Amino acid sequence: MRTLLTVGQLEERLPAATLPLAEDGETLDTARVEIALADATGIIVAQLPWLLDEETGDIRDVIPPQFDAAIRSFCADIARHKLTDTVSSSEDEREWFKTTMSLIEKIDKEYKGGLSGPGLQESFVVEADESQGIPETRFFKKGRLF
Repeated sequence: MRTLLTVGQLEERLPAATLPLAEDGETLDTARVEIALADATGIIVAQLPWLLDEETGDIRDVIPPQFDAAIRSFCADIARHKLTDTVSSSEDEREWFKTTMSLIEKIDKEYKGGLSGPGLQESFVVEADESQGIPETRFFKKGRLF
């Protein structure tokens, strides 16, 4: 599966000297960066499965424009967290990560119109119809409410 960002796009989004260098100390450790981007993409797709194209199983070519920039920003943030391991060491970074994940959940709910998660489904009205085997189960009482 391709990632939401390329290594070059991640470099453009982050401050200089943020990404790890290879053992030679001069070039970018692209292998680690690619793994972090794949992990970040996986985390986002796990929360937003509608980002996958049903036919190809890969990331959609066109992400809804109202979410595109935010989702790519979240990918950069999560990849940076994975590369620097600040999620486990800094309280501020942990809060930033939690906020990122809650915003991803909010995008999912917005995209689906408020329906999200296993076990949740659209509701509909079932009209009683004895001829189709749907019994009338409502009972009404006469009287006063109070």
